[in-house]
Amino acid sequence: MDSKIVTADGTETFINEEYNEAYHSTKAGAYTESLHKFIRPTKILEKALKNKEIYILDVGFGLGYNVATAVKHIRDLSKDVSIHIISIEKDKDVFEKIRQLNIPDSLKSTYEIILSGNIEGDIYSVKEEYLDLKVIFGEGRQILKKLSEEDIKFDAVFYDPFSPKVNTEMWTVNVFRIVKRLMKDDGILATYSASLAVRKGLIEAGFRIGLVEPVGRKSYSTVATVSGDIPPLTEKEKKRLESSPYAVPFYDNDDLTLKKEDIKNSWELKISKNFNNIK
Repeated sequence: MDSKIVTADGTETFINEEYNEAYHSTKAGAYTESLHKFIRPTKILEKALKNKEIYILDVGFGLGYNVATAVKHIRDLSKDVSIHIISIEKDKDVFEKIRQLNIPDSLKSTYEIILSGNIEGDIYSVKEEYLDLKVIFGEGRQILKKLSEEDIKFDAVFYDPFSPKVNTEMWTVNVFRIVKRLMKDDGILATYSASLAVRKGLIEAGFRIGLVEPVGRKSYSTVATVSGDIPPLTEKEKKRLESSPYAVPFYDNDDLTLKKEDIKNSWELKISKNFNNIK
C-alpha cells in the first residue's frame, strides 16, 4: 500500500511501493518541483502569451501536479489559450490517490476539472472549453511508440518517470529518439534527472541539452531541445560528459521490449570496461 507523506513546501505526495520512491521531490516539494523543474524550464508560459494552442506531453502523470500546475499558470496568464495534454501513466489507481491528497488551495479548482473526466478502456479523458486532457494507461515505451505514429507535435515534454535506477527502461536512447520525433523543433523537454547516463542519452538521441538551477537539492536538473532556447551547459559538465566513465547512455532494443534488468546490466558492463581502460 502506497503511503502518503508531506513534502518540503507543505504539499503532499505518496511513496510508490513498487519503485520505493516518492512521486515528487520531498526536499523541494511537489508543487515547487512541478513549477521550477517542468513548467518554467519548458517555457510554456512564454508560449501561452504568443500562441492560441499549447501541446504538452506529460510522461509520468503520477499525482497530476505537473498537469495541474501547468494548466493553472497558463490560465492565469491567458484565458484565450487552448491547452492540449497527453499524459502517460502506468498505474490506474492514481486518481484514487489524488482524492486522498490535501490539495493546495491554489490548485483545487484545477484538480476539480482534472478529476471530472471519464475513463474508457485505457484512456481517461477530460474535455473542457479550454482543456483537452488524455491520460493513457499502459507501458510507457509502447504508448510513446504508438503516439509517434500519429500526426502530433508537442511544444513541451514533462519527462517525469521514476528514476533511472528503478525505471531504467524509460530512460534509454531509443525512447529519447521517439520523444524527439514527437516534439516541435523549438519544443523543450524538462526532467528532474541529473544523471550522466540520461544526459548522454539525450545527446545521443539528437538533442542539445542544458542545465536548470537546482531546487531543493545541489544537482542541476536537465532540459533538452533541437532548436529551442535553453540555458547552456557549464564547462564542468561538458568535461564530465566527455571524460567520465559513467557518461554512458542506456540502450533498449528496436522494439523497446528489453527488461530493465537487462538494460541496466548492459550499461554496467560498459561502465566496467571504461574503468578497466582507465587502469
